[in-house]
Amino acid sequence: MSPPLLLFGNSLLLRAAALLFLLGVAGPMMAQHGDLKFYDNTYVENIRTVRLHIDGFPHSYPIIELGGGARLRLSFDDTSDEVGRYSYSFIHCNQDWTPSTLGQMEYNSGYSNDYLETYDFSLRTLKQYVHYDLVFPNRNMRLERSGNYLLVVYDTQDDDRPVITRRFMVSENLAGVSAQVTRPSVVDKIHTHQEVRLTVNTKQLQPRSPLQELTATVLQNGRWDNAVTGVNPNLLGRENVQFNYQDVIVFRGGNEFRNLDLRSVQAPRTDVTSITNEGDFYAMLLAPEETRGNSVYIQYFDLNGDFVNFRTDRPVVNLADEFLQENFTRFGLDFTGEYIEATFILKPRNGIPLDMDLYLFGALTEWQLKYDYRMVWNQNINAYVGRALVKQGFYNYYYVTDEGKGNPNLRRPGDRAGYDLTEDSFDQTENDYIGLIYYRPLGGRYDRLVGTTITNSSR
Repeated sequence: MSPPLLLFGNSLLLRAAALLFLLGVAGPMMAQHGDLKFYDNTYVENIRTVRLHIDGFPHSYPIIELGGGARLRLSFDDTSDEVGRYSYSFIHCNQDWTPSTLGQMEYNSGYSNDYLETYDFSLRTLKQYVHYDLVFPNRNMRLERSGNYLLVVYDTQDDDRPVITRRFMVSENLAGVSAQVTRPSVVDKIHTHQEVRLTVNTKQLQPRSPLQELTATVLQNGRWDNAVTGVNPNLLGRENVQFNYQDVIVFRGGNEFRNLDLRSVQAPRTDVTSITNEGDFYAMLLAPEETRGNSVYIQYFDLNGDFVNFRTDRPVVNLADEFLQENFTRFGLDFTGEYIEATFILKPRNGIPLDMDLYLFGALTEWQLKYDYRMVWNQNINAYVGRALVKQGFYNYYYVTDEGKGNPNLRRPGDRAGYDLTEDSFDQTENDYIGLIYYRPLGGRYDRLVGTTITNSSR
């Protein structure tokens, strides 16, 4: 018969072993919280063309319904010399993108982290790369709570160093949301800005204190850098609340984005001065462009700042080529897309350099003013010159100035980007607006996302 003390000791050993196991699994992710940026960011140079969208819809916003059929797809290229070993995890966040107090087992009934198992090598490209795909939720990673999430991809061969972070949302769809885009109520913004009003049906939700428990966030074209966040309703109806403010949920209309169509290397639809083969990539010198400050609004098709990767010159299978037949399913740009170093040229109309830094800006720069996308003044041609390494596809971009230096009044990261001298702004510009309704009942532990809507300013 085993002494009671020995049984107690075995129990302690089992508990200690379980604790060490949990720390071994969750420890790297917890330790990396201090290194993480809780917004869309790529941390290393060898990771390129990161995309997160609804599976099957390349130009879509990363919002899915809790328990619904839609899933999200993350894809990216690794241009390093060796195949990497990447893992991923989810972090549940409050509406302000701080980590929530929920334990991981409360919002993810699967593994705490898992590996990216779907990848393949590029096919007959100048620059060799490995293309990775991840579709989730899946059988290993299941999401059980609504709200904001941060997807984190780690390099397990480099001490679980984070290499990608991406924001996405999971909605319960308990509250019907409608949105209206109007002209601003402030006179000096009528011709340059757009204002958004929201109405939320609360019949199914039945909050006790809707004016305190409900908040709204509104995004323009899926951007978080200039989002209007944490807005409480100001009008209470019998079964609805309204967010009907003056000069609160208001955005600069901007201009239609500039288009860069490099879906074909042989015949790009963007005006190109020269195309050369540089060994590891193609180099394209784009035709010079001009600033659009104080211009006239012209409407045309764009992707509202986004980019997609698909081709117009899909190769024809040679029936005598067994290699091509075997790899027919890999003819998409995911595996056959070439990398192109595009050189941009921007000429100020007056030929005088601006007194502030100039950048390329859009989804291709993760809506950040990045040094790699900075434009440099070339006095020999009286123009700004910049380069960007991009994969074959269709891209949107702006030229923006950096308004952040010495300006203590900027409330949002996106306020650093200035458009007046380079792009102009109009109230007629076509933009998408996403309304997100969060609900935290009194005493609640996290912000539930209970309603979403997407509307367009031109409708």
